[in-house]
Amino acid sequence: MSRIRPILLLLLAGTGTLLQPRCFAANDSLVAPQGFSSSIHSNQRTSSDCENAPEPFTGALNFPSKYEGSGSSRDELNVDAERRYKDATSSISSFEIGIASLSSRYIQRGSDADVGCVLSWLDDWAEHGALLGKAETHTGKSVRKWALAAISTSYLRLQQSRSAPLEKHASERSRIEAWLRAIAVKVAAEWPVDAPINKINNHFYWAAWSLVSTGTVLNDRAMFNQGLEIYRIFERQITTDGLLPNEVGRRSRALGYHAYALAPLAMIATFAVANGEAVDTGPKSPISRLAKTVFDGFQAPAGFAGLVGSKQEVSTNVATNFSWLEPYCSIAACDASMTEFLQRNRPFKSTRLGGDLTTLFGTKQP
Repeated sequence: MSRIRPILLLLLAGTGTLLQPRCFAANDSLVAPQGFSSSIHSNQRTSSDCENAPEPFTGALNFPSKYEGSGSSRDELNVDAERRYKDATSSISSFEIGIASLSSRYIQRGSDADVGCVLSWLDDWAEHGALLGKAETHTGKSVRKWALAAISTSYLRLQQSRSAPLEKHASERSRIEAWLRAIAVKVAAEWPVDAPINKINNHFYWAAWSLVSTGTVLNDRAMFNQGLEIYRIFERQITTDGLLPNEVGRRSRALGYHAYALAPLAMIATFAVANGEAVDTGPKSPISRLAKTVFDGFQAPAGFAGLVGSKQEVSTNVATNFSWLEPYCSIAACDASMTEFLQRNRPFKSTRLGGDLTTLFGTKQP
């Protein structure tokens, strides 16, 4: 099997909306927030079982939407379409979850065998060119950027650890990082910053997060900045009431999609802060207005329904609704109710945000 050649990310031009890159010293590298660089303490050098990676997904990423047949609000679940979607994407979902679990296993135990297992999975999918197929459906494009976010954040936990577990794996790193770049090029083209503003919604925020995390992996400022510019668009979209117009349109599921949009935005903000970018996180800032509206909305759904004009279908999944709290509270002054809720419900985990978020953001690093 031929190896994937690195692909240079082309800058989108002519839109007038891209941020101009700041001037950096030649050796000034992008970094993840401090929790990603924690040292490994257990140092268990024991062997571990390493199951084979799921079959690499090399086909077209054309998947049905679970809201297939719904109206423009796309808030009516199609049970049959959801089943077909889960069946079609099962290998990708298993890969995302597996990579996150294996990376966490290394962080907890410090076994060289665990690092080897993570890299063998990643290298297998890289060698086969997985996730690079054509995507003709909106859902297919969505799956690609979700997978990229999950893979890059799990990889970052190994790459940026002060214990340097990837130091002896130069050849695997080269292949894996070339593959991540190739996926990111497709994501950047599928979710462009010059899309009409009435189209830029939670999907674009997740794409932006995947570009910020992968840009950090690759130390690619153009990629990082493209994700950050989508964040800047969010800052211009948010209303004084802390609402996102393109998520209000989801009607009965508007609250859930506001929370879903907030998760990648909170992660982007933490990475921006870690790299010295000017991001407002004060009490009246865009990210804080959104956080307050979402948090208050889950405490009193009827109040949120009054804001958006539709009774809400409210999920009881704490991880889904509040995964944004750990990263958000690491850079903003959370109020007492948020802090109490956070402490009471820890740990918070999310495969597509870095795994154990409480470990990454909720504890002080040495």
